[in-house]
Amino acid sequence: MNLRQIEVFHAIMITGSLSAAGRLLHVTQPAISRVLASIELRLGYALFERFKGRLHPTKEARKLFQEVESIQAGVNRLNDMAAGLAGHGGGLVSVVSSPSFGEWLIPAATAKFCARNPGVRIRYRPLGMDALLPQLLLGYADIAISIFKPEHPNLITTELAQGEIVCVLPAGHRLARENVIQPAMLAGEMLVGYSRDTPLGETLCAHLDPQGHNLLAPAIEVRSSQTACSFVRQGVGVALVDSYGLTDALMHGLVVRRIEPAIPLFVYVSHSRIEPPPSIAKAFLTQFSQIVKKELPAMTQAILKRA
Repeated sequence: MNLRQIEVFHAIMITGSLSAAGRLLHVTQPAISRVLASIELRLGYALFERFKGRLHPTKEARKLFQEVESIQAGVNRLNDMAAGLAGHGGGLVSVVSSPSFGEWLIPAATAKFCARNPGVRIRYRPLGMDALLPQLLLGYADIAISIFKPEHPNLITTELAQGEIVCVLPAGHRLARENVIQPAMLAGEMLVGYSRDTPLGETLCAHLDPQGHNLLAPAIEVRSSQTACSFVRQGVGVALVDSYGLTDALMHGLVVRRIEPAIPLFVYVSHSRIEPPPSIAKAFLTQFSQIVKKELPAMTQAILKRA
């Protein structure tokens, strides 16, 4: 398959129809049909089946699509680099992070960075750890900011700062009058938490249930601290969350208390050992580091002091 055929196949897969693929690529539907026919003729098998007016990918098409996505992402990166080298836009910084950093830390760093570097584009994606590492290792992202330390020989990871796990309660909850929350106090509470196969769930189990007795097994499993807070705000249980995403807006209607003994978390920054980040990405990281070290402790303290 040549690049044009790859582009057309990718467009059909993500849009689900020939006409939509044509609109995406700014060509006619017959043109898309001709390219698809040439692909299937060259490969020797059908890629789509028609059912009720829509195209449904075959098993072979789905397997091909996994590889095509990587190729298409590489083409997109090439176009971004070419635009940057030509001086169109002043460059691109691609950042991925654990979701909590997207609440305010990365937006705050981006605001100050863009004010000092007009024309630079930021591509930011909040991702779970399972999706975050491939983005970095495959070169789709310049830097990754995570709550947990990635372990891979092709990455260089630096510990940037420290945060903590805190307890989030609905306003008026019986435990809201406590200054700190001990794990035993949560017995009998409906806990909004995380499965053991997630980094946050693994951390909580290691500190609160090292013997694996499911003493604080979550009644409701979620994938992020932000989602956990949304459940608690609706009166559905209590939650243990990371402190990085605490904001006045997110904590509206909630009470936040420290856990005792403390459960520390860290801010990790990673980049490829093989292909270090460009200077403009390093400049963004410097700005993010300043925000984390100066403003994160103050924000956390202010949230914890609220009644």
